[in-house]
Amino acid sequence: MVRVVRTTVVAALATLVATLVSPSPPTSAQPAPTDRFALASGCFTAQTADGDYLSRTENTVTATGASPADAEPWHLRATDLGRYLLFGSERDFLAASDGEFGKALDGALNNSAGAMADGLSRGTTGQLADDLAAGPLGTTTGRGARIVTAAEPSDLADWRIIEAPGGFHISLPSLDAWLTTDDSGTVSLTPNKDNATTLAFRHATGCAPWPEADVNVTGPVATGETPYGEVRGFLDGHLHGMAFEFVGGRARCGRPWHRFGVIEALQGCQEHEASGGRTHLLEAVLSERDPIAGHDTQGWPTFHDWPAHDSLTYEQVYYRWLERAWRGGLRMVTNLLVENHALCEQYPFKRNDCNEMNSAALQAKRIRQLERYIDAQHGGPGEGWLRIVDDPFEARRVANSGKLAVVLGVELSVPFDCGLKANQPTCDREQIDAAIDELYDLGVRQLELVNKFDNALTGVKGDAGSTGVVVNSGNFYSTGQFWRMRNCEDAHAHDHTQPNVSDDSGAPQEFTGRDSIFGAILAATGTSGVAPLYPEGPHCNVRGLSELGKHALNRIVERGLLFDPDHMSAKAADESLDLLERKGYSGVISSHSWADKTIYPRVYELGGVVTPYAGDSDGFVEKWREHREWADDRFYFGFGYGSDTNGFGAQGAPRGDTPTAVRYPFTGFGGTTIHRQVSGERTFDVNTDGVAHYGLYPDWIEDLRRQAGEQIVDDMTRGPEAYLQMWERAIGIAPDSCRDDVGDLTDADATRVTTGMPPSEVLRALGQPASRDNRTFTYCLAGDRFLRVRFDRHDRVAQVRVSRTR
Repeated sequence: MVRVVRTTVVAALATLVATLVSPSPPTSAQPAPTDRFALASGCFTAQTADGDYLSRTENTVTATGASPADAEPWHLRATDLGRYLLFGSERDFLAASDGEFGKALDGALNNSAGAMADGLSRGTTGQLADDLAAGPLGTTTGRGARIVTAAEPSDLADWRIIEAPGGFHISLPSLDAWLTTDDSGTVSLTPNKDNATTLAFRHATGCAPWPEADVNVTGPVATGETPYGEVRGFLDGHLHGMAFEFVGGRARCGRPWHRFGVIEALQGCQEHEASGGRTHLLEAVLSERDPIAGHDTQGWPTFHDWPAHDSLTYEQVYYRWLERAWRGGLRMVTNLLVENHALCEQYPFKRNDCNEMNSAALQAKRIRQLERYIDAQHGGPGEGWLRIVDDPFEARRVANSGKLAVVLGVELSVPFDCGLKANQPTCDREQIDAAIDELYDLGVRQLELVNKFDNALTGVKGDAGSTGVVVNSGNFYSTGQFWRMRNCEDAHAHDHTQPNVSDDSGAPQEFTGRDSIFGAILAATGTSGVAPLYPEGPHCNVRGLSELGKHALNRIVERGLLFDPDHMSAKAADESLDLLERKGYSGVISSHSWADKTIYPRVYELGGVVTPYAGDSDGFVEKWREHREWADDRFYFGFGYGSDTNGFGAQGAPRGDTPTAVRYPFTGFGGTTIHRQVSGERTFDVNTDGVAHYGLYPDWIEDLRRQAGEQIVDDMTRGPEAYLQMWERAIGIAPDSCRDDVGDLTDADATRVTTGMPPSEVLRALGQPASRDNRTFTYCLAGDRFLRVRFDRHDRVAQVRVSRTR
């Protein structure tokens, strides 16, 4: 089925773009690029030092073109930093092949699409690579691998380009060989780098357009006034961008990127395609669609049935959709590395280790590969719009430069391998310390201590309804015990109420609401059992924060990490905040509405941040109004959302053609113009599709504005700054001295600042300023005075001044 889809896609693209392809590509007068990273997404001809151009006759490539009119125009599509597909005018690829053997090899490579263990590449591996190495130049015939055009991308078309005197050398890493030409114009491969042909890439026109999802946002990318000033934009405190590796790596279909492009990234998967969309366990349990009729599994280019706001088994954070959210104003996001060993062990299809810490490490690796991939599309290392950040100073610089600052976090059921077996912990304090260090080294800066099941650190809040019954069975599988739910002493602080089920009741087969995918996996794989009979609710888990949990939380505070109490039992969350309050620790965030209303005011009183679950826009407006009442005016208030996107809960539903419906195009953050998003043949509209994929969050925010006015958007654009100030305090930056409950700075304090200091050192010396206007930090000084620290254009202290006026 995959092969049929691809053939259809290629044919459709050929029809759509045939009129756009120039038969005689003239070379531009622009100077030839000399930086290999600058080649990305450009249209070029390739010319040898002798003046001959690479040209084509059908699928044969030679160096015989006498002029630009004879040359083949190549679109250079980056697969990684310095590596490219050369996409030809016939929507094919410059590739190595060798006669009939090459045809057979190409077939084997194409049939193996998606079969690699890590899902990132396909092609020449194992025995194929050994066969290629059997003769001169890695061929079985000994004639030398010829250069042709191939209909599909593969390892034999993934070229590495490096700078060389007068141009570039091109190698094929899969064969460890270099492109070379001879006097007759034959183009082939050589194992000897010294024999590589130097090519100059000349700007050209006439390239075939590369198939890709559109962004459909135009206008400037808003930046901050300075790298160290106040950040404006939007904040998502809870995203699962790498969840394609979750539950063993085969529970969900599609992926956020693929080196060979959108056609590979946004396909269905084998479990769906086996019988027309009727066999995938999770979609069958979760979806309201007719399980007999199935669903359309094809993604690109039609997207008939997916992505959808209520489908949890397909990719929703493709990188171009994420790019659209960034262009629409997203400036900070926490990407949660997520796993649940019990679900992974029970789910029958997998390619990854089920250990949760190992899965977190794999997902951390994947998001850094995505960062590289985006860099490769945008000019080289560090040039992409997505940056993974390690501290609030770096995050502020990134966001103020107009890029997306990504904080790594974890949401695991057994963090630190700290589970329960027969009511005994599977870890000790030394193991916890080592695991926190390991996560820190991976770049993790935000942590939850629990997700779905009780562990040795804390009790869990539990799930409600039919999902709760089945996830409770998963708790039994993981720990040997069901949740120990009792009547709550305080009805205002409680966990999710459990249904009273009889001993002979069967496992429910319908799952709706938050995190329903967890219950669906357990039900679909037969892990559900008989849950205990609980008293009438409200219910509270008797498990609170254990001594090991207190140790872990103390270590989190010592490392300046951000703590998220979501998913903890009411008792454990209360005990955790007690500990943080004793320490006066601000580094706390409730990221996606898995706490209760007794927790949120306490988070604000600590100087923490709340990013409620996004969900339906009208419900989010009500949350915003409620949270504004809880906010503590001692701290900077900003509001974010926790999307929980990529398979753990439905996204915002469509609201239809209401009086406050979104009208396209509309003006978004920073003056951008936002049109309906187009992916392949489908156009998305938030009014009729809801938040079908992550790229529709700018549209969702416009929906909020249409319902609640400019104030909600203004509060949300302050979200990143609230998060950053919270993070600064967590790593030891003193709070604003202008607060009534904080002492003013003294003249002696002021002397700690000297000219030439960077902003981060000023913060360490004086704490957080009352304002960060233009190039000036303002502080309150004893004696009703104000201290102003002004920075120069090199972002170093230029002047320290005391005044009586603010």
